[in-house]
Amino acid sequence: MKKSKGFSLVELMVAMLLGLLITGAALQLFLANQQSFALQQTLSRVQENGQLFVRFLVSDLRRAGLERDGIAALPPEKGIRFTLSGTVPGSDNGSDYDRLTLGYHGLSDCEGSVVSDLTEVVNTYFVNSDAELVCQGNLTGGNGVVLLDGIEAFEVLYGIDENKDGYANVSRYVEAGSQGSSPVIAVRFSLLLKEESNSLPESDGTRRFYVLTKTVDEPEDRSVRRIFMSTVKMRNYQWDAV
Repeated sequence: MKKSKGFSLVELMVAMLLGLLITGAALQLFLANQQSFALQQTLSRVQENGQLFVRFLVSDLRRAGLERDGIAALPPEKGIRFTLSGTVPGSDNGSDYDRLTLGYHGLSDCEGSVVSDLTEVVNTYFVNSDAELVCQGNLTGGNGVVLLDGIEAFEVLYGIDENKDGYANVSRYVEAGSQGSSPVIAVRFSLLLKEESNSLPESDGTRRFYVLTKTVDEPEDRSVRRIFMSTVKMRNYQWDAV
């Protein structure tokens, strides 16, 4: 009768080593998938937030200059405002971030305040000291509502028509303060949105982002950055000035 014998010490050690290798490989795969999932979530969130804001501002710009019968006419600037409207400052070419102000006849401002009768609505979009993109409406009278955070650049250019030929064509795009008496018939805006992500390796700081007229150098950090841009043809402006 043949005696049965167990595993030797060497065989047990080899088996344990193989088990550890397989477990380590599985753990590495799990961690890699987890990091990839977290990164994809961050990318999706940045993309979604940026696109939602672009759609929101484009919709507001298309209403700019809209006038209704039965109430006081809008100022000569109509849609895009470069001067103070009550307590709301006008569009401005800031050293760090631009400001965009627009007006129209409506029932609610960008902060959600609603009135029962048509009135002049003025909304201004700007970036505060916390790098948050804020919209402040004249009907609310508050400090504004935060639309986005993580803003590294917000730039606006204004398409003006310098040829009074009866056709609304953009002659050139200028910054706020350089439009002169020419009517603004288009607005081009762009923003650089950032969100930190530990799933990314630290950047080497060599990338550069061009946001219309502004250049932003990427710092050495772990962040996702995306540029969003749109150009909107104004629907309401001084027809007799084009």
